[in-house]
Amino acid sequence: MGELPPLRQRSLRLDNGVQATLLHDPQATRVALAAGVDAGSLHEPPAWPGLAHFLEHCLFLGSEGFAEVGAFAGYVHGRGGRYNARTLGLHTQYYLEMPAGELAPALERLCALLARPLLLPERLLAEREVLHAEYLARCQDGDSQLFGALAGLLDPAHPLAHFHAGARDSLDPQGPGFRAELRAWHARHYRGENLRLLVCGPQSLSELETQVRAVADALPGGAPVSVPAWPSPWPVGQGCLRLELEQPAQRRMSLWWALKHVAARDEPALDLLRQALRRSDAGSLPGVLRARGLAQSARPELHPADAGQALLALHLELLVDGCGREEEIAALCRDWLAWLQGSPEWAGDPLLAENGRIGQAWDEYERAPLERAALWLERWQRQGGAVPTLWPAPPANDVWHGWLKALAQPPLVLQCSRTALPQGAFTPRFPVRRLVIPLAELPTVRGPWQLPPDNPFRAPPPQSAAGDWPAEWRRGGAELLRPGHAALLLAWQAVEPGADAPLVAELAELALAERWAVLAGAAQPFGFDCRLSHRAGCLGLCLSGPPAALPRVLERLLAALREGDAARWREAWQRRRDEQTQQILLRRLLAHPAARTRQPVDEEALARRLAALDDRSLAGRVADYLAAAELRGWRLGDVSPAVLPLLQGVGRPAAVALQQQATSGEHELHVGIGGSEQAVLLRLLAPPGDPRLEAAWRLLAVLWPGAFHHALRVEQGLGYALFCRFADTAEGAELQFGVQSPHATAARLQQAIRDFLAEQGRSLAGLDAARLEPARRAAREALEEGSRPARLQRVVTAWFGGRADDWPLRLRAELARLQTGDLLAAAQALSGPGIGRQWLISR
Repeated sequence: MGELPPLRQRSLRLDNGVQATLLHDPQATRVALAAGVDAGSLHEPPAWPGLAHFLEHCLFLGSEGFAEVGAFAGYVHGRGGRYNARTLGLHTQYYLEMPAGELAPALERLCALLARPLLLPERLLAEREVLHAEYLARCQDGDSQLFGALAGLLDPAHPLAHFHAGARDSLDPQGPGFRAELRAWHARHYRGENLRLLVCGPQSLSELETQVRAVADALPGGAPVSVPAWPSPWPVGQGCLRLELEQPAQRRMSLWWALKHVAARDEPALDLLRQALRRSDAGSLPGVLRARGLAQSARPELHPADAGQALLALHLELLVDGCGREEEIAALCRDWLAWLQGSPEWAGDPLLAENGRIGQAWDEYERAPLERAALWLERWQRQGGAVPTLWPAPPANDVWHGWLKALAQPPLVLQCSRTALPQGAFTPRFPVRRLVIPLAELPTVRGPWQLPPDNPFRAPPPQSAAGDWPAEWRRGGAELLRPGHAALLLAWQAVEPGADAPLVAELAELALAERWAVLAGAAQPFGFDCRLSHRAGCLGLCLSGPPAALPRVLERLLAALREGDAARWREAWQRRRDEQTQQILLRRLLAHPAARTRQPVDEEALARRLAALDDRSLAGRVADYLAAAELRGWRLGDVSPAVLPLLQGVGRPAAVALQQQATSGEHELHVGIGGSEQAVLLRLLAPPGDPRLEAAWRLLAVLWPGAFHHALRVEQGLGYALFCRFADTAEGAELQFGVQSPHATAARLQQAIRDFLAEQGRSLAGLDAARLEPARRAAREALEEGSRPARLQRVVTAWFGGRADDWPLRLRAELARLQTGDLLAAAQALSGPGIGRQWLISR
């Protein structure tokens, strides 16, 4: 499999007690900062539910030296950066990603945010409304409903049983007592040994240490606050319970156990359990559940309750036949866990275990800087101690099987979703009907559990006879891949797009996705990755990994298309729609088929067409689509010609570029998503083939996000979830503006976006070099930087869109030439002819 990623690590303790970990990444072009506070919502005073989450929000409202309410966001967005934060039960986390040259000013602003917040009363009051809007949205979220209902089963003396999201009636920003408690809580926890700082960038370890010591030493010092001795979260003497929730759009269940929490043991053990749940063979739990039509997947999740206690959940996505059979599924899970606990030889292959660890390390290393820093910070906080282990080794067999012992017992809670529970009572904070009854003894079952078979991708397969590569196909680009890997890109396009083309392309993509979910457990330890996409009758596949076994993986993937299991495709299509209903409105708009293409999409017509076709006809439509489609290919690295026989009958090799269509005029689509809130998405669609216009839009997308956030969220209080961004799609460049509001109408949100565009178009006249040049650098770096998968995705998108190879060079040249007048003209042209304007409105 190879070596771990090329990261060098240094950990140190600053004079003020802050623990810092520095990571030198020689391949990075951006720097990531992640700050962790070893205190979270479980530590907040009971009198003020939500105080920890509220404080996390309020730190972004101005600090000493950077007093303006939008100063932090304006600095970050204006230089092409990103930031985020979140509050967990035992921890609070802040993340920041910036160009590498911004390390010192970014660190200065992050430390000011953490140490010297202004917490002005009028700003606190406005932010409470944002927090309340988030709470209202979470009331519709299935996971929040589950945790709210579960809290009612826990010991009231443990803070896990309390409400922590925060709402209008739980916080009083105008009250002197609340503000005093907010400042006191901040002073107690945001200091010294309670703080961790993780910095990752291309700078040397010595340079990173110099910068961190120069800035972070100014953070307040102090010892960690002692934590009260909380009782066990599960009440003493309370038996096992069945928890039913009225969640008609969900087909899921979960099992819950209480564990003794040992941080150094739990994380590696949980990773090993995830590995076991990625198996798909006939002797595995996922394989048995799928074969019996009960469940599609199982996912473990650990919820630390304090330094020595935790709850562990096993979440299962059910298939249609699994609904109503939760006790049978729970019994199979318990029997499998007991078998696993009694099979010390299960985890006995050190090569596969090490392959899995290295594969996980590379997967994390190749994420975007902000996401990987957030992941490593959370792992460090869970591990505790002064030095994080980024990629822990698997636990020893005796530790692993001791950890499983608690899971081989009946679960404390069996939770299941029901279409209706008219006799159920509403939970207090996240209103959902629930019914709690004693859990009957689970039935006795014996599953056909077996040790894993030999991994089919471990040894290079024999090479079969193969022909010549199609002359029309492209080659080159191995530098975009992980060292020693190869990749095959395939793009199918319907020759005559008809009413069925979008449907059959998505069904084919779902068939491949379902099969990859089955193969991933065996393929991912060796570094294989599969990316799929579909849009308007086009299907894309990118398979990467070690070249020797790549034909074998592709063969098993494509078998899913030839098997014609239309019933499974149909269920996967519906499951995707059901999953989307659990997202916030703005994400649902972005996931809607109409938001992913410039072609007209009638989702209701597609659903009717799917219902009208029987399984045989549906399988025939997909087979006909694949047989007639034009198939474009691109091989990166040393891809064996042994893949060519596998592609017979699934497309005709072609070199015709995918055509980009100009879109103009204004169109509005109400997608009919119910609910009390409203969300609006505006897509501005650039005509294809204009690098100067795209370059201007990329610059505007750097300059505008902070102003958009300030105008709609801070000044007007319209929404709590919003964004302004550039989108690079196969069909061309886009500017996107989205906002979700609990109280404003669609017309009000649309007008606010129009007003913003008009105002910003005028304000650009005053743009000076001090703002333009950092934005220009950020836009230019966005064309060149990013994680390896992000860079690969950019070239794949351009290839799918049929763009010339010199397109990035032309964009860079235009970015270098753009001046304020050019941006002003581009902004004023957004409402003119030639620019498409597509509104997607939730209801």
